Amino acid sequence: MKKNSKGFTIFFATLVASLALAIGLAIYDITVRQLDLATTVIQSQYAIYAADSGAECALYWDSKFIGAGSAFATSSASTYPTSGVVCGAYDIAAKGTPPTPFGPEPGGWGTWNVGSTDTAATTTFTLTFPSYSYCARVEVGKAVNNLGIVSTTIRSHGYNTCAKNAQNQLERELKVSY
Repeated sequence: MKKNSKGFTIFFATLVASLALAIGLAIYDITVRQLDLATTVIQSQYAIYAADSGAECALYWDSKFIGAGSAFATSSASTYPTSGVVCGAYDIAAKGTPPTPFGPEPGGWGTWNVGSTDTAATTTFTLTFPSYSYCARVEVGKAVNNLGIVSTTIRSHGYNTCAKNAQNQLERELKVSY
């Protein structure tokens, strides 16, 4: 009878140890997933902050440019500034378009990109934040309807990182229309 008790004790100890190990691994797995989720949430906030900053910059310069109604191109206005439109100490008119998506500034950067037709124009620029790794690509579209009323649509794409070939790049977009 003692032989069976010894075997039972070892079996019971192994069973309890296995159960404790399984519970420990489950808790570890939950912790790792929560940390990944928290990191994603933080990076998402950076992307939305960048998108918001880009939209606010475009809204400000659309209504406050000295000498014209807007700093951005319209179908009827073929002239627009090539410098002097500053957001966060960064002249977006002078250095608004990278040579490749999110290439390092300043080498190869040119003035912002403008495309227009008879009834619409779109100005595109990239707003970078040198102290941080995030940035925003902003498109300001202006269209004139058949009554001569100008409508504006701002699309600001915020990114948590502007590094080329980044694996964990998140994009958030804000759209403002008026």
